[in-house]
Amino acid sequence: MSKTVTEEQSKCVQQLRDWVNKQPHLPKTIDDKFLLRFAHSCYYDMEKAKTTINTFFAVRSNCTDLLTKRDPQSPHMQKILKIINLGTYTTSDQRCLFLWQINDPGLENYDYTLDAKLFFLSTDARFLDSDVLHEADIVLMDVKDISLKFLTKMNVSVARKLSKYQEEAIPIRLKQVHVVNAPPFIDKIYGVLKPFMKKEITELIHFHPPNSESLYKYIKKEDLPEDYGGTRPSMAEITEDTIQLIMRLRENLIDENLWRVTDKKNDASIDVGSFRTLAID
Repeated sequence: MSKTVTEEQSKCVQQLRDWVNKQPHLPKTIDDKFLLRFAHSCYYDMEKAKTTINTFFAVRSNCTDLLTKRDPQSPHMQKILKIINLGTYTTSDQRCLFLWQINDPGLENYDYTLDAKLFFLSTDARFLDSDVLHEADIVLMDVKDISLKFLTKMNVSVARKLSKYQEEAIPIRLKQVHVVNAPPFIDKIYGVLKPFMKKEITELIHFHPPNSESLYKYIKKEDLPEDYGGTRPSMAEITEDTIQLIMRLRENLIDENLWRVTDKKNDASIDVGSFRTLAID
């Protein structure tokens, strides 16, 4: 663990470690850095952290289609990497900004399930690589190339799993979601997705039409990529950094046991907390 970890944080990690060791369904290979991330994301409420850990592994156990066959060097993952720009960095006010941008006019090559795979792949890479604990996480989604054709590309089962994971399992402190370059018909697409979202999440979402400056009310202009008038690197450069990170961690990421319950004997004992109530199919 980092030398900067406080004594109180160390106590939280040890408490979670003792709890994990008593759970037959949870892997004992979760490192201290990751346990601390769960504690931090739940503002050091240990009961909430335990529930989040349970949900994290529950969702991943039900997401075999999104966590397997995701080698970044494979043709199908290369296909989605060519049309999605994404990455994360820390803003000047120490918030984590996650960026996603689709570059596929007409959505001829877009694949919703592969996009979800890429989300898991990139966030897993971030958690493996970084021990920075941000006070807030912000998502920026650029939908400049979105069209109503997106609705024909959607996979309802995947959307449900993804929403469950993003809302209740991923160890971050989500504060805002910004949809930029939003077309007039975005309400139709949002209307299909909204039933999968909790009210607390929908209240975090802000839509910004093309050429709008409303985004600057929430994120300093200079903290944005140069594509949006900021001083940070371009989306293309940020994406290249993300791809390099994924490739560097490729061996870890293609391990299909990464942060998953795979022991069928233990899987049968998943009957606590989120595991018992999780119904995402």
